[in-house]
Amino acid sequence: MVVSCGPNLLEFAPGRRTPSPSLLDSISRSPWVDPIEERKREQQEMELDSLFVSLRSIQFGWMCRDDVFSIEAEASQNAFLRFDSSRRELNVVLKEAYPGTSEYVIAMRPSSILHISSHQSGLDAVIFLQLEIPPFFFHRPVPIPGEKRKGPFTRLDNLSGIVNNALAIPYTSLAMRLVLFSPAAVNAFAQLSDAANLRNIVKSHPVRVERRALFSPARLQAMDINIRQFDWSIAFQIEALLRNLYVDPAEILDLVPPIKKVLESHGKHYTAKLIKEFGPQAKEFLLTGNMTSISSYFLSFADSKQDDIESEILNDASYYHSLQVTISPTSIFLNGPFIDKSNRVLRRYSKANHENFLRVEFRDENNLQYRSDKDIDDEEFVRRRLGHFMHEGLVIAGRRFRFLAYSQSALREHSVWFVKAFRDPKHGIVNAGKIIESLGNFRDLAYDCTLGYCPARFGARVSQAFSATDAAIVEVDEILIKRDITTPDGQYTFTDGSGDMSADLARDIWHRIARKRDRNDFPRAYQIRHEGSKGMISVDYRLNGSNTLSLRDSMIKFDAPESNEIEVSRAIDQPTPYYLNRFLIMILEGLGVKHEVFQRFQDEAVRGTQQAMERLSSASHLLQAHGLGLSFKVPSTMANLSKLDLDNLARDPLFDQPLRLGVYHVLRDLKYKARIPIPNAWTLVGVADTHGYLKADEVFVCIKHPEKGSFYLEGPVLISRSPTIHPGDVQLAMAIGGPRQGSPFAREPLPNTVVFSVKGDRPLPSCLGGGDLDGDPYNIIPLRDHPYFTPEKTYEPANYEAAEKQLTEWPCTMKDVADFVMQYIVSDVIGVVATNWLIIADQRKDITDDDCLVLAKLHSDAVDYPKTGRPVQQDHIPRPRNPKPDWLAPETLENVLSQGGRYYESQTALGKLTRAIDLKAHEPVVAPQSRRKRPMQTATRQIESLADEFSCLSTNDSAISLICGALAPLIKRYSNPRDPVDTLMAKRIERCFKVFARELNSIALKCSLTNRLYKPLSEDELIVGTIAQKTSQQHLRKDKISKMKELTEFESRKVRNLLEGDEERTPGDYLKFAWAAWNISLVEMRKGTFGAKSFWWLTLGIVFDAIKVNEEAESVDVRSSRRGI
Repeated sequence: MVVSCGPNLLEFAPGRRTPSPSLLDSISRSPWVDPIEERKREQQEMELDSLFVSLRSIQFGWMCRDDVFSIEAEASQNAFLRFDSSRRELNVVLKEAYPGTSEYVIAMRPSSILHISSHQSGLDAVIFLQLEIPPFFFHRPVPIPGEKRKGPFTRLDNLSGIVNNALAIPYTSLAMRLVLFSPAAVNAFAQLSDAANLRNIVKSHPVRVERRALFSPARLQAMDINIRQFDWSIAFQIEALLRNLYVDPAEILDLVPPIKKVLESHGKHYTAKLIKEFGPQAKEFLLTGNMTSISSYFLSFADSKQDDIESEILNDASYYHSLQVTISPTSIFLNGPFIDKSNRVLRRYSKANHENFLRVEFRDENNLQYRSDKDIDDEEFVRRRLGHFMHEGLVIAGRRFRFLAYSQSALREHSVWFVKAFRDPKHGIVNAGKIIESLGNFRDLAYDCTLGYCPARFGARVSQAFSATDAAIVEVDEILIKRDITTPDGQYTFTDGSGDMSADLARDIWHRIARKRDRNDFPRAYQIRHEGSKGMISVDYRLNGSNTLSLRDSMIKFDAPESNEIEVSRAIDQPTPYYLNRFLIMILEGLGVKHEVFQRFQDEAVRGTQQAMERLSSASHLLQAHGLGLSFKVPSTMANLSKLDLDNLARDPLFDQPLRLGVYHVLRDLKYKARIPIPNAWTLVGVADTHGYLKADEVFVCIKHPEKGSFYLEGPVLISRSPTIHPGDVQLAMAIGGPRQGSPFAREPLPNTVVFSVKGDRPLPSCLGGGDLDGDPYNIIPLRDHPYFTPEKTYEPANYEAAEKQLTEWPCTMKDVADFVMQYIVSDVIGVVATNWLIIADQRKDITDDDCLVLAKLHSDAVDYPKTGRPVQQDHIPRPRNPKPDWLAPETLENVLSQGGRYYESQTALGKLTRAIDLKAHEPVVAPQSRRKRPMQTATRQIESLADEFSCLSTNDSAISLICGALAPLIKRYSNPRDPVDTLMAKRIERCFKVFARELNSIALKCSLTNRLYKPLSEDELIVGTIAQKTSQQHLRKDKISKMKELTEFESRKVRNLLEGDEERTPGDYLKFAWAAWNISLVEMRKGTFGAKSFWWLTLGIVFDAIKVNEEAESVDVRSSRRGI
C-alpha cells in the first residue's frame, strides 16, 4: 500500500519477520488514543512546566484563635512556584547560592490543599495556602532543560539552614504564605492555577499577619522545662496538646498554672484524663467575650467535667492502657491511652508501670505507610529520620525511651515497642536490655544454632513475647515434649507447629478467658504461646484426666523460664465463612473454573445487599455474614426485631444510614478485593492427625455451627491457603465424612478444624503455599456441594529451597535488630511482588507464565523475609508492561478507562467481576462529625419511672414507637416497667453511658485515617464497623477497622458486664437494668448526644438477651416444678 505524504510517497508492506507475541499482545491491549488529543495533552504539559511565579519570601506560620497568621519561620531568598506535571505536584523551588547546582523543593500534592487565597496584603501580593497534609521537602540536582531527571532526590525531615527557625516547621507546615516578587506575578499565578486545574480552590480572602514568635527557640525551651516538671502521665498529655496541633507553646505556658491547680485538687490520673479530653475541644476553641484565654477555657472545661471523669480500673489482664506515638517525616504525634490487647511482657510487670511502654509507628505524612518513590533514596531517608530514634532513643516530655522489640503483625504495620527505664516492685530496675534478657536464652541452641547471628530471626523469636494474647493462668500438671512426625527422609514435618492437650486443660483455659455465660462448652483447639514455644494445640482424648500439655520439637523456638501461663492468641470456637479473593480467582480461572461460576456467587451477594435495604431479616444475615455491627449486637437485634413482625423497619431513617454503610462496605469489598462469600464452604485452622488414622491426602472436618449444628464434610474438597500465587497452591483432598464407630474422631471430632494426615510423601499443608500447622487457616470448598469449582487440571505444588539467612559475623544485639527494622520498612516488597503477579497473569492470561513462576518464588522469599533478614532484590522482580488492567485502578480514581491509556479493559474474570459492581451508585453520604457543643453543666437525672421517660420521646418517631409497643408485653411478663430503678444503679447506668460515649469519641478519633485534622469517624461508621473514606492503601483501612472493632467490642463488653452483673443478680433485675439503659439511650438520642445511637443498639440487644435469660430461667423453674410434683 502506498500513501501520499506531501511530496513523498510512503510504501507499506508486510514485515519479513514474525512479530513478537508479547508485542502483539501489548498493542492489542493498548487502548486507541487520538493522536491529536495526545499532542494537545503533551503541549499542555509543556506549557504547564514552563510556567512559574517568582517569589520573594516563603513563610510558615500558625493560625491563631483571633484569625491572625503568625509568621514563625521564613526563607527570604529568591524562589519560584511551579507545577511539576510528571509528579503532579505544586512545587516551591529555592535555588542554592551560586554556583547553584542543586535546589530545595517544597512539594504539595493538589489533593492535600484545602484552601488557596491570592490577595494583596499592604504593598505585597501574596498567596496563602492551608494544607491538610504537610508538604514534602526535597534536595535535588537542578534539572537541565531537555535532559532526563537526575536522581535520586534527597528527602528532608526539616528545612534546617533554609528557614530562619527550623524548630517551628513540625508545627507550622500546614499554613504557608508566599510573598510574590512583584504585584504583576499575580497574573502569572492565575495562569498557572488555570493550567494546573487549581482555579476552583483559589479565593481572595485576606489574612491578617503578625510575628508573635509563638514557636521561638526560647519559648519552646521554656515550654519544655515546664512540661518536664509534671508526672509522666500528665507530661505526656500536655506535650500531646502541642504535638497534635491543638494549642501553641505560648498557650501551653498559659495552661501550666490551671493544670497545677487541678492536679492539687484531683490527683494525677484525673488530671491526665482531663487534659486528654481537653485537646480536641481546645482545637475548636475561639476567643469570646466570656472566654478570653485558653486557661480560662480550661478551668471552665474542668468544672464541667468534675462528675464525668473517673480513673478506669482494668480488671482484665488481657488488656492494658496503651500510649502511642506516630513518627512522620516531619512531625511526631502522641495519642492515648487507649485500651489495647496485652502481652506476656506487659503482664510481667505491675499495671502502674504499663505507662512506661510506648507503641511507636512510622508513617508518611498522609498517615499511610512509607512507600517507595522512584525519585527518592528511600533507604537513606529512613535511616536518617528513624535511625536516631532507633539507636539513640525517643525523647518525649524530657523522658528518653529506647527501642525494645516488635511483634510480627506490628512489623508489617511498621510499628514497634519502646520503653523507658522504671522501677518495678517485684523486678527492681527494669530497662530494655533487662526485659530482653528476662525472656529466655536465644544463643547456642542445639535446634537453632545460628539464631544468635541472624538479627531478623532473633527479632522474630523475641516478638513471640510481644504478640497480643489472652492470659490463661492455669496449673499445668505435666508438660510432654514429643518428637515430630516426619517423612522417612526427614525433609518434611507432618506435625510442624501442632501439639496436643488434655480435655481438662482445654476446659480450664476456656473458663479463664471466656465470659461466664459462654462456658457451657469449650473449644477443642487453641493457638497459643507458652514459654519459648508457639503453635496450635488440640485435644487428644488419650491425655484425659489431668491438665496435660504436649508440645512438639518444632513448636519450641527458644529456651524460656518455666511458667504456668498459657497465652491464647486464638480460641477455635466457631467456623469461619469462606470468601474468595483476587488471587484465588485468578488461580482458579487458570485451572479451568469458568468466570460464570464466580459471577453467580457475586450476583447472589449483590442481591443480598439489595434485599438488606428492604427487610431487617435480610439485613441481619448480610451484616452477620460479613462481620459487621457485631460489637453493638446489630445483626442479632435486627433478627429479633424481625421476629416481632417489624421486618419492614429497614426502610426507616433510624436504620437507613447504618444499612447504607453496611451495603457500601460489602460492595466495596466485592469490587476491590473480590471478597465473594461461598456458602457451605469454610476457612479452618489445621491440626495434625496424631493418631495416624487418616490416609495420605485425606482430611477430617467436623463443622460445629452455632445455628446449623454439627455436621461433617465428605467427598472431594478443594483446599488452599492464602495467599495463592503458584498454580500448585490449590490442591484436591478427600474428606472422610462422619467418623466410624471406635475411631479416634468418634471419641473427639476436633470441631471447626481441618485435621491433616501424617502419612504420605509430603504434608498437604506444605503443598499449599508452604503452610504449616502453626495457626495457618485453610480454605475448603466441598465439591459435592459446589461441583463447578472442580478444576480441569491441577499442578504439582511448589518446592522451594529455604531462603538463605542474613547473618552477622558477631553475636547480634537489639541494635542489629533495629537496623533490620529500618531495612524492612524500605525493602518489604511482598505487596509489589503479589500485585505484579496478578497483573502479569492478567496481561498474559497464563498463571504458568515464566515471569509468574519467578514471582511466585520471590513471593515465597518475601514471606520469609521477616525471619531470614534477606530481602528480595527489587531489580529481580519482573515488571508488568503498560497499560495495566482496569481492576487495578485505585478506588480514589474515577473514570478509569479515560486515564490517557493507563488502563485497559481486562477480559479475565477479575475484570468482568470488578466492572459488574457499580459502587458509585451506593456511596453513602457520611456527614463529617462536627464538634459537639455540649452544655457546661449537666444535672444528674434520677429514673423514677421508666414509663415517664417514654413520654418525653417524640411521638413522630414511628420506629421507636413500634419497637416499644412490641417489647412492652415481653417486658411486663418478667418485670414491671413502672417500678423505679435502684437509685445507686440508676446513677451507675448514667455514668456508664457517659464513659461509654467518651471512649467512643476517643475511638472515632484514633481509628480515623488522618492524624492531622480533626476528622473523627461518624457514629454510624462505628456502629457498623467500617470506614467509608477512600484510600489508596486499603490494608491501612483494614487495620484501622480491625482495631476499631476490637476497641468497640471492649467498651460494649463493659456495658454488658455492668447490666448482667454477677451470679447473684436475678434474671428479672438483669432485664430491668437493661430496659433502664435502653431508656437512657432514647433520651440521649433525642438530645443528639454522640454515642447515644450506639448505646441504643447495644442496650436493645442486651434487652433481647435479658428476655432470653428470663425465658430460660422460667423454663428451668417449670421443669423443676414438674419434677417436684
